[in-house]
Amino acid sequence: MAVATTTAMHLRAHMECRIVENDPDADTTCIVDLAQPQAGGAGTPTAGCLPIAQFRRFMACYMTTVGTGGITVFDIIAATSAAGAGATAVVSHALGSNPNAVGDVLYLECNAEQIHETLAAATHVGVHINLVTATDEGVVCFTRADPLYPRAGLTADYVS
Repeated sequence: MAVATTTAMHLRAHMECRIVENDPDADTTCIVDLAQPQAGGAGTPTAGCLPIAQFRRFMACYMTTVGTGGITVFDIIAATSAAGAGATAVVSHALGSNPNAVGDVLYLECNAEQIHETLAAATHVGVHINLVTATDEGVVCFTRADPLYPRAGLTADYVS
């Protein structure tokens, strides 16, 4: 059987999905750097939040990749700038079971209405995570979905 030759983008035209490393080298609550390429130093992104405009639904996934300390905070946040000004939690994970083993995964989601209900002036969305141990690491997958104007290329390969 031959490999398909079309480059149809049915899912990628309806969402933007970013997967980033989260290694803040800190045990305090930090904004995850969702920029591609990641712009700031460890734990201090310069543009960690993404614009809300043009999308109606948002989802964050966290997976532990190094360490056994777990996390104490996992939030989707609303902000008034890419740098996270005015960061306010929109939804918070209850963390009933601490993700303290490699491969443990957590999910959160919200919509634009919840973001503006929490912070009326919000223009950006992002993720707060607090790792228990500064040497722990994880991966965050962040999805902006249900765009007002679906189009090819919302999710694209990124190779540094």
